[in-house]
Parts: sequence; structure tokens; C-alpha cells
Amino acid sequence: MPTFQSIAEDLLLATGASRATVQLARPEGGLAFAGEAVAHGARQMRNDPADGAPLEAATFAQLERDKQIVTQDDLERAEPSVARALVDRYGARARILAPLVQGDGLAGMITLHHLPGPRPWQAQDVEAVRKAQASALALLEERAGRKLGTSIEDLRDAALQAILDGLRAGLRVQRCTLRQNVSGAYAFPVTHESRADGVWSLRGDLTIVQTNQPVIMKMLAERAQVVQDDTRSASTEPVFHSMLKHYGDMRSQMVTPLFREDSMAAAISVHSLKDLHPWTPEETALARSASRLIGLLIGATLA
Repeated sequence: MPTFQSIAEDLLLATGASRATVQLARPEGGLAFAGEAVAHGARQMRNDPADGAPLEAATFAQLERDKQIVTQDDLERAEPSVARALVDRYGARARILAPLVQGDGLAGMITLHHLPGPRPWQAQDVEAVRKAQASALALLEERAGRKLGTSIEDLRDAALQAILDGLRAGLRVQRCTLRQNVSGAYAFPVTHESRADGVWSLRGDLTIVQTNQPVIMKMLAERAQVVQDDTRSASTEPVFHSMLKHYGDMRSQMVTPLFREDSMAAAISVHSLKDLHPWTPEETALARSASRLIGLLIGATLA
């Protein structure tokens, strides 16, 4: 069964858009993010407390009333006009909205944004949205049918999150991520993340392609932890320095791979932003120990 996060990521990759979100209705009213994926350097809405997810009342009423997919090729000329924050703050120039209907009510919606400019949406784009819509509704039905409020997957996710939080606090760094080889369309997306306040989230951020990144290639070749005290001098590859910039001018990192037989299954990354962090033997050992615990939860091992 997919997750709302994986539904957003798959939709983004299928359409080549800039932002895909899955939002669900809250009991107290309004919508909450259940999944979001971005590309083209787009900022994530779910991590921005400034405006939340701007949606004009007329459009929301239309979704509730008609329960049909809405396509808008040019948001500057949309009628009725869209929320200005959507264009000015979040850069959206075209969008698709798809309601998630359960019974007679609106249980949520899926949105797809394009940032580079107006976009005439094609039939295959709408079909990809319909597929995401069906997957999200199936997941909602599956959750509604559960006898218990908490699943084994929920407990595992909580344990993974606790390990990353503890590792970040213990090393006094700004971000720790778990990447897993769970997507056929994008190499090693971030599935779990711990980060300090104000730090750019990498979960759902597909702007930087991991394929052929120097660190990934080094781990595949050597099956060992990569330790970089000064990332700026670690590689001359342009794709590597683009990654450093996008990840917050990252200055130091440790990355520990996990394997299933001959294949790399996951990587646990520790990021020190802005300041150099000469990693000590105790710190590299702590990262390996945390990775070993994560491996027990996902069925993978250190090399």
C-alpha cells in the first residue's frame, strides 16, 4: 500500500510538474498536508507557517459542489482569480486540483503546480492526477477500515524518527535523513528526516537527482561510510556543489550505507550546515550504530 507522501512523489515524477500535494480534511475544519513533493527548486508549503496552503473560497466551493477535477493553464488569467500568495510566494503559474470525495463530503484534495510558466495541461497529466486520486481514496478507505488506530508501519516509522532525532541531537547537527531505495523513478528519496528549526526539508524534495552523485557512487564502490569534514573540497563535480547549495550550503557530512546482499538499500546522512565539523571517531561510530539500528527496522545491514 502506498503512502500519501509516495502518491505525491509519483504524481510529480509522472507529470514533470513543480509541486504535488495531498491534503486531507481536518475534523476541526480546513485541510492539512499529508504529502508533498517538489522539484525545480520549489519551496514546500507544508513546512512554511506563513500562509499555509492558500486556496480561494470560490475554488473550494466549486470542488465541494461539482466534485470534478479542475485544470487551470494560466493562474494569472484564471477566473475567478486565485489567491495571490499562490503566485507571489509559492511561484505557481498553472495548476490542477482534484477533490477526494468520500460519501457526499470532501475528504481532501490533490494539487499539482507548475512554476516555470503557464502550462497547457495535457490528457496524460489529467490521467496521472486521476491515478493519484484513486490511490489516495483507496488509502483513505484502508485506513478507515482498520480495527486499530496504530499499525506496525506506524510504530516502525516512529522508531525510525526517534533514532534520527536522537542522532541529530547527539551530534549537534542541523539535519539527519534516511534515504531508501523505494522508488523506481527516483533514486533514494528521503523517507524520514530530522531537522532543526528553519532548516530546509529534503523529504519530498526531488530537485536534486541522486543518480551519479559522487557520494552515492563512492558508497556503491566501497560499501563503506563516507566522512567529509569539508564538503567544499571533497569533490570538484558541479552536480555535487549544486547539491551542497540546495541543501543549505552544507559544510560537513557523514553518510552511512545499508545493504541487502549486493544492493544498497538505504543511506543515513548527517548534515552540518554553515560550519565545518571535523568528525571524531566517537561521532562516526555513533552514526554507524544508529544506522545499524535503522537496518534492523528496515531489514538491511552495514557492509
